[in-house]
Amino acid sequence: MKIGSDSSLYALIAQTRRNAPSVTDEKMAMGNTPVPKAPTVRSDQELIAEFHARMSKQALDWADTDQDGKVTKAEFMDGQARLAELNGQPHDTAYSESKWAKLDVGGKGWVSGDELDEGLGKIFPVKVGHLDSGYAERLRTRQS
Repeated sequence: MKIGSDSSLYALIAQTRRNAPSVTDEKMAMGNTPVPKAPTVRSDQELIAEFHARMSKQALDWADTDQDGKVTKAEFMDGQARLAELNGQPHDTAYSESKWAKLDVGGKGWVSGDELDEGLGKIFPVKVGHLDSGYAERLRTRQS
């Protein structure tokens, strides 16, 4: 029996060069893979404004008991008393009065959500940066 290139037995014995399957042969999709996007970087001022907006919304939801969109002095003082009770502390009326004075600058007896946002920004100024070296110790002694 003569073995030649036309014989199927020859194909089993002969060393043939085999190419790896191509992308087309394997029907693999290549190319338009979306590149993951980096999260949007917000400025420090945007982060602080967002913090104050969340804080004022929570304060408005907490203190505005009649749900009219504004906080009266009586509602604010009642909310401060409830907050002190929840924390197991006596209500400091003088401190609450001083906070109210910073909120209701015009003296009209009530503040809107925007005025509450602005006032809380004055009461609780927020800055971006590192804490000073004595912060942890002051916090520790204050809690004990």
